Amino acid sequence: MGVAVHQYRHKLLQEMLAVWLMAIMGSQTIQAGTNQEPVAEKEQMTRSHALALFGQPAYLEGFSHFSYVNPKAPASNTLRLGAQGTFDTFNAFTTKGLPAAISGHLYDSLMVRSKDEPYTLYGLIAETVEYPVNHRWIRFYLNPKARFADGKPITAEDVRFTYEQFSRKDAPIYRAALANVESVKVEAPRQVVFYLNPDSDENHLLPFQIAQLPVLPSHDHERYDFSRADLTLPLGSGAYTIKAFEPGRRIVLQQVEQYWAKHHPVNVGHNNFKTIQYDYFRNATVSLQAFLAGEYDIRLETIAKNWSHGYTGKAVESGQIIQTLLPRKTNQIQAFVFNTSSNVFKDRRVREAVSQGYDFQWTNRTLMYNNYQQPHSLFANSEFGQHAPPDSNELKLLQPFRSSLPHELFSKAWQPVQTSGDGNIRPQIQRAHALLHEAGWTIKNRQRINQKTGQPLSFELLLTTPEQERIVLPFQKNLEQLGIRMQIKTVDIAQYIQRIRNKDYDMLLRTISHGTTPGNELQHYWHSQYANEQGSQNVANVSNPVVDAMLEQVRNAESMEQLVTATRALDRTLLWNYYIIPQIQADHWRVAHRSRLGYPSGTALNGFLDFSAWWEKADDE
Repeated sequence: MGVAVHQYRHKLLQEMLAVWLMAIMGSQTIQAGTNQEPVAEKEQMTRSHALALFGQPAYLEGFSHFSYVNPKAPASNTLRLGAQGTFDTFNAFTTKGLPAAISGHLYDSLMVRSKDEPYTLYGLIAETVEYPVNHRWIRFYLNPKARFADGKPITAEDVRFTYEQFSRKDAPIYRAALANVESVKVEAPRQVVFYLNPDSDENHLLPFQIAQLPVLPSHDHERYDFSRADLTLPLGSGAYTIKAFEPGRRIVLQQVEQYWAKHHPVNVGHNNFKTIQYDYFRNATVSLQAFLAGEYDIRLETIAKNWSHGYTGKAVESGQIIQTLLPRKTNQIQAFVFNTSSNVFKDRRVREAVSQGYDFQWTNRTLMYNNYQQPHSLFANSEFGQHAPPDSNELKLLQPFRSSLPHELFSKAWQPVQTSGDGNIRPQIQRAHALLHEAGWTIKNRQRINQKTGQPLSFELLLTTPEQERIVLPFQKNLEQLGIRMQIKTVDIAQYIQRIRNKDYDMLLRTISHGTTPGNELQHYWHSQYANEQGSQNVANVSNPVVDAMLEQVRNAESMEQLVTATRALDRTLLWNYYIIPQIQADHWRVAHRSRLGYPSGTALNGFLDFSAWWEKADDE
């Protein structure tokens, strides 16, 4: 609902979180902690073209391309994409400004994830990777062909510079992710090793994440002042560079003529367009009208009403525009998020009572054309979420905290509110009345009042688009039956981002995405370390020792089985504490596109939202 393509890409970049950083000149070491002894020569090590979190890589050394792409995709001219809102900076790595989400086009990383394996990376800037059994360090051997867009080689000095930049206070997300890198050492011009904090238990996941952030050029350091957000043109190492732009309205990217990795196996079948143009539109309505008028080529539709009734006109009737459902396996839901620092939402019983007012069944049938499923987990469409009573392995993790958890958690799965779908929610209203009475809230003059403070139970729901308002109005009306006043506040994207950074809200409607493999983003979403921190992703301001303990179990996981057990235990802990009200989930992406465009037929875990793997069909195709 109301999430634009550019916002989606930006979110994936931000939620990747992780640390990737590199080295310093010569044989010096950047210290973030104490010195470590050099790696013992006889230590058991693995050296490979790939890094698999669990199991073995599917693609052997020397593979030609990923199986899910079209290796014969023709070179194409221009791909036009739409974006909603505006932008005022090309710096996507700081919390300042409104970034243009184009970094995925501009920067390469040490390694890249294959889209048909959830747990494996393959070398790009890093030609090979080396690590010991205990994952206490990880060494990267850089590809001698790797170049920035200006032709200069990518070296360990560039990685050192990137490490320093991402460790600054102006990049809090990345700085936090780097906390457990103890030191980074350049061993040769194209060889760098990361030593991880020996006192940290998260080293099994951390090496997997280190390889996924962009490398910045040290020879052009003036462009990368994270204390400011402006339209200084970045210098990247990826397939594209910025050709032209109109501030806040348009960005034109062009292929780097001498792109060093054009024929690299991880890039074959990608980057098929010579030019990619992003046009920004004021809101979803204007954006849809522009698409139907032929102003851009691919649209990720996030509004159910539009999908069911909005695609009309000659271009649709003639088949020039095609509506396609692509498979979706991301751990992603949309939810109402409580700010637990708000006085009215500190009590779990109040949060549960408010959740009784959201009628998914009626809303989905009446307002969303049955386009969605009701989430039963934060890890929708995956094996990582709870779906049954906790098994013995989960109980072992949760049992030490029995006194701090709802007793129901230990015997049954959490379930969202289920209604008849006819608009009658009397059982839910009765349940909410009981919870509020127990929590010390009474009714006075048809208004819910705190018995001790006299404070009314009222709060503000912060939205970003008018299209969201029609979906939440029934929720507002249901809460009125409880004497609860929910004010609906719709602001533009700039105000929304600023208020989130400042934690200035009571409740948000927000997408929560964990990617195909839960990782360090969980720490940033839910760990108490990030509660009430300006600019953090812990928007619920969760500060719960049990949640922290389950997050540690996720970080400690050394097998797929352990990871699933830990994420399910975490899922239960979060859901039974009612930090969110899961609103919707979908098992597909709604994509409308020009019929002249083709996309791969191979099996990718998340469909083909990576539009760089698309192409323009030949006339006879």
